[in-house]
Amino acid sequence: MIFYLLYYGVERSKFGEADFYELLSQARGRNESLEITGKLIYCEGTFIQVLEGSEKNVMDVYASIKRDKRLIATKLVTTGTVEQRYFKDWDMTFDQISLDTINELEKCTHPNVSEYLSNAPAIKLLKLLTKPQEA
Repeated sequence: MIFYLLYYGVERSKFGEADFYELLSQARGRNESLEITGKLIYCEGTFIQVLEGSEKNVMDVYASIKRDKRLIATKLVTTGTVEQRYFKDWDMTFDQISLDTINELEKCTHPNVSEYLSNAPAIKLLKLLTKPQEA
C-alpha cells in the first residue's frame, strides 16, 4: 500500500520564477531520494499538493513543509492509502492554474482560492490534482 497526504499552504510573499525554480529543485531532489512522488499546483498564492510514498517519508516531508518559512500557513486536508501510485513517473509534477480554471473545472464561481478551499471536500481537491491541466 502507498500512503498519500493532501494539504494546502499559503505563500508568505509573492513567488517569482526563481522562487518556483528553487522550490521545485529542492523538492524533486529530496523526493527522488525518499521515493516520494506527487503533484503540486499553485493558484493565486496558494499551493495544493499531494505526496505519495511510505508513510514515514511522506510525514517527514510534510513536517519539513510546515516549517518552511516561505509559507505563512498550511492545512492538512486528508491522508490515506491506495494500492498504487497515481504519480508513479513524477518525483513532483507542477502546474500553475488560475481561479478561473478552477471555477470552470468545478462549474462554480468562487471569489477567491481560500473560499474554494474552505468549501472543497478532499475528493474535489484530489480530482483537481489528478486532472491534466492545459498549458
